[in-house]
Amino acid sequence: MATLARLHAALDSVVETEHVIAAIHNSSGNPPPAVARVGSLLGEARELLRHLLARPEHRHAVGSADTLAHRARRTD
Repeated sequence: MATLARLHAALDSVVETEHVIAAIHNSSGNPPPAVARVGSLLGEARELLRHLLARPEHRHAVGSADTLAHRARRTD
């Protein structure tokens, strides 16, 4: 349960940080490329955390054991 709470807290922090970076990007006439890169990395982190928090039946990871087993059953 503690790990789940930490993942939710991490997701909240990433989303808040994304908002700060977006505000910096929007308020700057010519934002440095690093600002866009940080925004992109935060987006990746957000999606990773959301994937980790998703219920296993809602995950669609390529190459997961369930996916591979399903493919093996279809070819039999």
